[in-house]
Amino acid sequence: MHDVLIALCGLTPQVVTETLWALHHRSPPVHPADVWILTTHKGAKACRSKLLGQHGALARFVHEYRPTPAPRCPLSHIIILKGSDGKPLDDVRSERDNQVVADQLAEFIRTQTERPDVRLHCSVAGGRKTMGVLLASALQLFGRPEDRLYHVLVSPEFESLDDFFFPPATPTWLTARNGQRLHTTKALIELAELPFVRVRGLTEQTPSSAVTSFGNLVERANQRLRLWHDPDPLSLDGQTKRAWIGNRPVSLTPALMTLYRAFIRTKLDHCSRPDLHTCGDCTDCYVPFTKDSWETSKRLLEDRGAGTLLPLAKGPDDAPEQFRSLVSKLNKKLDDTIGMTGGQNPYRVRSAGPKKDTTYGLALDKTKLLTGNGTEGP
Repeated sequence: MHDVLIALCGLTPQVVTETLWALHHRSPPVHPADVWILTTHKGAKACRSKLLGQHGALARFVHEYRPTPAPRCPLSHIIILKGSDGKPLDDVRSERDNQVVADQLAEFIRTQTERPDVRLHCSVAGGRKTMGVLLASALQLFGRPEDRLYHVLVSPEFESLDDFFFPPATPTWLTARNGQRLHTTKALIELAELPFVRVRGLTEQTPSSAVTSFGNLVERANQRLRLWHDPDPLSLDGQTKRAWIGNRPVSLTPALMTLYRAFIRTKLDHCSRPDLHTCGDCTDCYVPFTKDSWETSKRLLEDRGAGTLLPLAKGPDDAPEQFRSLVSKLNKKLDDTIGMTGGQNPYRVRSAGPKKDTTYGLALDKTKLLTGNGTEGP
């Protein structure tokens, strides 16, 4: 795995080498092979003059601590954020600047997380506080399980020193602006790993062409979170025999509609536990579909779904596999309908029980089912 450091930076490029030093002293140590710095126009000048070059702080860190691999930070890895006017940003001052900076940070993190061979280590120690919040928010939307978020805490008497970039391997004395003499063995650098909620699955099915801004992406993620926790009702129109999720029709082939209609009617008309107001973990209404039960289950589902299932099935060895394929196709269509995947999609057909005794049913709670006239189901 290729470790990459992404650091925000204002006018104090020290945060970059301080983060590298702290990562180096982790157990086990982390040695980013690449460093990317997201900064302003003024911050880029400070980074170029103080960090880079043969005598810069980055080269000194490599010389003193010999990290393997040595961090690479060419000029092209210093990304100057742009303002609302499209010009290099000197500072984030206006609401509009915040919006365009958010877009740039989100796009950068999205691009980096599309690389399966890298693990991101993101530092919010530098730059404006709003930049740190926006970077953390972008990582929430796109971050994977292996990606990390940090803040670097430095002893107050050392964090304001222009010539302190990390505790040197050979301790030395430094002079503070007030004339106070400070020994570098007293410098304390702590790397605080910040936990964050990863909601990447809520954005993975969003086409990039549909996302015009970071705010738009956040809105879509929030909509999907709402669907997850408080789904729109699922209704079955008895006349047209169509299913609706909220005000969205579910476009399915006849075979898939038969299957979905069968599972909807199973929960609407054949609830096994009417004493339960909500389904919870109950799967008593789920229908078995195995080698031993396929003929009975097929007739039951066709009767409830008012259609034909598995016309090509030749027998008990063939039918269960065809049935699982049909369920998979149905779930894919349902994912596409609401833009959610897997366990996040409450409208899916799910399975329960061991493989030889698998049952299938609608995951959605019965309180979210409506009959054709718009009233609640059982």
